[in-house]
Amino acid sequence: MLTQTSVLARPGWSKGVLAQLLGEPDLRKKVFGRTSLSALYLESRVVAAENSDAHQSLQASLANRKSAAAKAVVTKTNQLLAAVEVMRVDVIVMRLSEVHKLAIASYNAYHEQFGNAASPKSDAAFLNRICVNFIRHELTEYDYALADVAGKIGITKAVDGIRQKVYSAIARAYPGFATECERQCAARQDQA
Repeated sequence: MLTQTSVLARPGWSKGVLAQLLGEPDLRKKVFGRTSLSALYLESRVVAAENSDAHQSLQASLANRKSAAAKAVVTKTNQLLAAVEVMRVDVIVMRLSEVHKLAIASYNAYHEQFGNAASPKSDAAFLNRICVNFIRHELTEYDYALADVAGKIGITKAVDGIRQKVYSAIARAYPGFATECERQCAARQDQA
């Protein structure tokens, strides 16, 4: 006798195939530690079902569905990446002194409670980082672009593409932050 779990572990079996080809179990038995009865199937009946034309037909149908699903994933991923490719990234350009002031204020609004306040006298690399973060989140539509691709097939590649486009646009709009944009983009790719 084979348990339902052991039948499902065999190649080509699923609950749907099991219900279609075997129907009701040959025996239901109480197993220690379980509240429900275990379904048991005669091994000879399972083997006969595996050798049947119906089983072969179900496997061929499943293979066709898997192939179609894989093609759909590729198509949807390519469509999403094509949309990212033509996506326009606008960056609001402000005076650098204003960007610094707003980036510091934005950073402090979130981090000051932890004793991590930024100021114009903070380390230059740190200021560049928070300025690029501020520009990315507040002076582009980066967050909206990420929300648009959320849950879609191909999201990982799409997010990478969006990030690269946004960082490139920031570097063009604010050449003084180009190195920091490259650093952040590379760091994000390394995390993925």
